[in-house]
Amino acid sequence: MKDNTSYNKDMNDLVKYKLQKKNDPFAFNMVAQMILDESLHAHQMKRYKEQIDEALEKRDEKLFMKLTDEYIKFLG
Repeated sequence: MKDNTSYNKDMNDLVKYKLQKKNDPFAFNMVAQMILDESLHAHQMKRYKEQIDEALEKRDEKLFMKLTDEYIKFLG
């Protein structure tokens, strides 16, 4: 799993700097995009986990393997 902590911290610091400097439309757009990206990422993770759990409950090994491979690539 990738560690995006450093990247996220750098981006957060940049946004804070831009917002403190002035009401910069670019900074507001960046914050909005970051919120959307994080929301989409959380939604996709939840969806994968639910589908994987469902495949386990149905004992569908082929679907389980397909979904776990996709999930690993998604985290990649």
